[in-house]
Amino acid sequence: MIAPTHFRLSKQARAFTSISLVLCVLAALSACSPHVEKAAPLPTVYVTPVRNDQGEEVRILSGAVRPRIESQLSFRTGGKVTARLVDVGQPVRAGQPLARLDSADYQLAVDAAAEQLRAAQVDATQAASDAARFKRLLLDGSVGAADHERQQARADAAAARLVQAERQLELQRNRASYAVLAAPFDGVVTGLHVEAGQMVGEGQPVVVLARPGELEVVVDVPETLVAGTRDQVSHARIAGFPDWVKLHLRELAPSASPLTRTFQARYALASPPPGLRMGVTADVQLAKKGAIASAELPAGALLSTNQKPSVWVVNDQTGTLTRRPVALLSQSTDRVRVTGLPDGVLVVSAGAQKLDAGMKVQTAMRPGSL
Repeated sequence: MIAPTHFRLSKQARAFTSISLVLCVLAALSACSPHVEKAAPLPTVYVTPVRNDQGEEVRILSGAVRPRIESQLSFRTGGKVTARLVDVGQPVRAGQPLARLDSADYQLAVDAAAEQLRAAQVDATQAASDAARFKRLLLDGSVGAADHERQQARADAAAARLVQAERQLELQRNRASYAVLAAPFDGVVTGLHVEAGQMVGEGQPVVVLARPGELEVVVDVPETLVAGTRDQVSHARIAGFPDWVKLHLRELAPSASPLTRTFQARYALASPPPGLRMGVTADVQLAKKGAIASAELPAGALLSTNQKPSVWVVNDQTGTLTRRPVALLSQSTDRVRVTGLPDGVLVVSAGAQKLDAGMKVQTAMRPGSL
């Protein structure tokens, strides 16, 4: 009984030893064989073929909806503000008081002018009576002609001083009335630059009043685009409204702003959308027919280094990249129009900023570019 069990164990041991030897040989052979590295896959980039045409040159500028009539109101005299009677956004009627100044000094001036007028009236009345009496005495020879003429001159001077005093009183009354700033027309208060207790000067803007009935779009046009502004087709996309609204150029500033070097343009809305409010932003699109052949590309294709625009061109045979300078004609939110590229070349249209010259890539057509 013992011998068969011993035989079985020895057979299993011999089989285990054989398998171990085979594994060792295979491990030794694999250690001696050379290591083969796998090649790194080429990066894939989206490309867009160039198609030159005489398409529109489009630029989008940021503007705002403003009232056509918006006035900076100010006091016609200076002084201390005693009351501000309106708030921003408040509608007002023509003639409604907006703010008041301390008018105590102006009232004193009115009272003084009234007293001067009364004195001038007394002098004028007395001088006229004396002149009439001298005229009667001249007839019977009691006074000479020279005395009569002198008295008549005094009467004329007193009458002139009376007129002067009347005008002075009227002037002081007007200045006293200037202590109240009233609305010149029906409108909405869009700005306030004054508070009670503040000292203001004559002509200093204190309230901004606008007529909300007629709105327009105001935008600053760069001096490089102003030459063809009147020939361009203009539209605006206003915040809160999905559709583009056609614009008509109403006014273009004759000179550029000294700070921004831009020209202010004011556009009338062909059909204002209902519920339009002043102050909201508006993207103004300026478009005109191109004078030269150009290509429209996705905005992601454009590289700009030191204000010199360029793009990556891909060799479709070798997959290498070449940087090609271009001239930028127009640019919108997601599209650019450039010139300087031949028809048919493939331009990298996404992720161009992450590439380097001489790289090899594999291409994939950008969706919608065919």
